[in-house]
Amino acid sequence: MSYTTHHDLSGDPISVASDGARAAWNDTLEALMAHAASTPEHLARTLAADPDFALAHAAKGLMLLSLARAELVPPARDCLARARAATRLRPATRREMMVVEALALWLGDAPRQAAELLESILHAHPLDVLALKLSHGLRFMLGDQAQMLASLRLVAPGFSETHPLAGFVHGCHAFALEEQGFYAEAERAGRRAVALSPRDAWGRHAVAHVLEMTGRVDEGIAWLGDGHSVAHANNLRFHIFWHLALFRLERGESGEVLRLYDEQIRAEPTDDYRDIANGASLLARLEYAGIDVGDRWEELAAKAEGRVHDGRLVFADLHYALSLLGAGRADGAEAIARSLIEDAKAHPSGERRDAARNGALAAFGLIAFHEGDYEEAARLLASARRGLTAIGGSHAQRDLFEQAYAESLIRAGQHDRAADVLDERLARRGGANRFATRRLAQLRSHGVGRLAVLAVASTPLAIAH
Repeated sequence: MSYTTHHDLSGDPISVASDGARAAWNDTLEALMAHAASTPEHLARTLAADPDFALAHAAKGLMLLSLARAELVPPARDCLARARAATRLRPATRREMMVVEALALWLGDAPRQAAELLESILHAHPLDVLALKLSHGLRFMLGDQAQMLASLRLVAPGFSETHPLAGFVHGCHAFALEEQGFYAEAERAGRRAVALSPRDAWGRHAVAHVLEMTGRVDEGIAWLGDGHSVAHANNLRFHIFWHLALFRLERGESGEVLRLYDEQIRAEPTDDYRDIANGASLLARLEYAGIDVGDRWEELAAKAEGRVHDGRLVFADLHYALSLLGAGRADGAEAIARSLIEDAKAHPSGERRDAARNGALAAFGLIAFHEGDYEEAARLLASARRGLTAIGGSHAQRDLFEQAYAESLIRAGQHDRAADVLDERLARRGGANRFATRRLAQLRSHGVGRLAVLAVASTPLAIAH
């Protein structure tokens, strides 16, 4: 098929065969940046219009790998084969070839090198939103927050308000800033992002993170509203309702939290790892607060059982283990923990080995907590604590393990250390955090101070229903 030079939304040349394929590709880029549920549909339209568009095949493969599902690795390999075959049928740009090679690197268990290659594209093509968004997602999965921000700091200022996707880029910048603790700058960038691109679910999500980390609960609830602003989004909308549930939990509104869980967060009982993480971490938080969650763990555990041997992302593995433990299925959780030990020793991916080392500690810590061995749980979770960034996810998501650590200390009678951890937590959130304040108040109301010797928390600390 013949082709002429076309350009995408950022003005970069693309080797598509028709203007129809170009238009479908531009729709794909906007949908990808918006986390729209329609992204796969637009990508399918692109490939239907031009089956030999190498860049679209490579992008599809990278998107499949980002889902961290073992069964999607073969289809991603097929995308690589199709992309390479397409480059032999007609010339591809150097930028397109680099995206194809990034897919090959990730498939070759070198995700960090894949991210580096995608970011190198931005030196010559600083407005390439595809390379920007894909590398941003990869860095997030790797827990590489510093490089995630470094990349955005370089390119985000170049996106003027006239660029059709500028808001989405500023939303990525906002999230990267928040994860590095630049909360005021992150909030400004995130609010600007949403103002420029109302469909920017990621930018709205970034501001929610800022409001959670700075203890501004009422503002967080107002900012997220009824969720209408993210109705177009893929499963990110479930995660945004998870944030809303955290704000409601912070106000002690457990009934509303359970309603959000049932009607929004798990309204679609998928086994996507991000959706499982939303559900499991919220149920665990509720149980730490003494709330009866009924049989909700069973649905999560049934999904997690099918993922015990996935081994694609440690963040996902830990939430599968948490789900299984919640339903009393310790064997599956132990299988995950053992596999993490093996991966820490011998997995071909250095990134997986690094993440698995701390993930194994956290997994066995969760198992010890489940078994009521709180001293061992505290020891293991403490050992994992400083290295858990490597498992990926956000501070808000990994905070579940911090809460489990604090709970373990309290229940193990290590109240001096628990008080220190809770004080640190409170200070980081500007003095506003219900989890910390209620536990500190209960510890101190029982005469537990720096020289405490009495255990006061062998049962969960309840909040108001």
